[in-house]
Amino acid sequence: MRASPSLILVEERIRSTLSSEAPVLQDVSNYLLELGGKRVRPLLTVLSAKLFGMHEASKELLNAAAGIELIHMATLLHDDIIDESPLRRSQESAYSKYGTAKTLLAGDFLFARAFGLCGVLDAEVVRATEQAVVELTEGEVLEGTLSEDTTSSLESYLTVVSRKTASLFALSAFVGAHLAGASSTQKKSLLSFGRDAGIAFQMIDDILDIVSSSDLLGKPAGADLRQKTPSLVNILWLASGDTRAKEFFARDTSEEEIADTIAHIKTTTVLEESRALASEYAAKARSHLNSIDEDALDLETRENLFALVNYTLTRCL
Repeated sequence: MRASPSLILVEERIRSTLSSEAPVLQDVSNYLLELGGKRVRPLLTVLSAKLFGMHEASKELLNAAAGIELIHMATLLHDDIIDESPLRRSQESAYSKYGTAKTLLAGDFLFARAFGLCGVLDAEVVRATEQAVVELTEGEVLEGTLSEDTTSSLESYLTVVSRKTASLFALSAFVGAHLAGASSTQKKSLLSFGRDAGIAFQMIDDILDIVSSSDLLGKPAGADLRQKTPSLVNILWLASGDTRAKEFFARDTSEEEIADTIAHIKTTTVLEESRALASEYAAKARSHLNSIDEDALDLETRENLFALVNYTLTRCL
């Protein structure tokens, strides 16, 4: 999607927060920012506000959108440390380039800058931001790994994804609606919209780990298999009763086995089932918007939000 004037202002607001008397914090933060990204969360914040009539972004909205993206950036730095990931968006990751300590501290720095932006907003935004960050941290801890005797299930997967990924999507939609003056009922609908859209987004990411090349992913394909992450694809494959899945998750595997396993999964119905679940959550997200009285909405913006959800699905077609 083409960057809107509001998103350009959000980007400028992010850049304005990255200065530091410790140059390495600024260097790591700017390095990650320059790697680019889809900026889905600030886009969702801006569109959710526009949905309720805020056609020109207020200072508060820009601060909130920038703050939420800074939180997301901080989690990317920390995730690369946890995963020991050498690549981020087809480039050397900050973790690989700067090392664990500097990358970890830069992530903490971005969290602090984010709360500097969000912390001056009203109490409801502060409370919602705190809750979202707690949820995403809990999701990271709860994720764990798969093994032959795993207790992981689709239910536990949804619990983790709702926290780890969808919490910031829900926050983005909620804050945009709140700052535009939406009612409590309307804000609740946007919160639910964001959460279900975020779940669909993560499900598609899980599928892309299998169906996309490393060049398109910007990181090695098969990372979820390599790390035995309880991704949607891995959980459904294990639940299918395929003996090859039980054997795979019960032992260490070589890079050659990872490639063979990706090819094998493509011959099963697991990817089709995964896409169906992602489509189900995308439909749930759209239903939350459709539940709001049209007279209260900017209908063109609602179509743009539908398009954002549809974009999520088409990434793996």
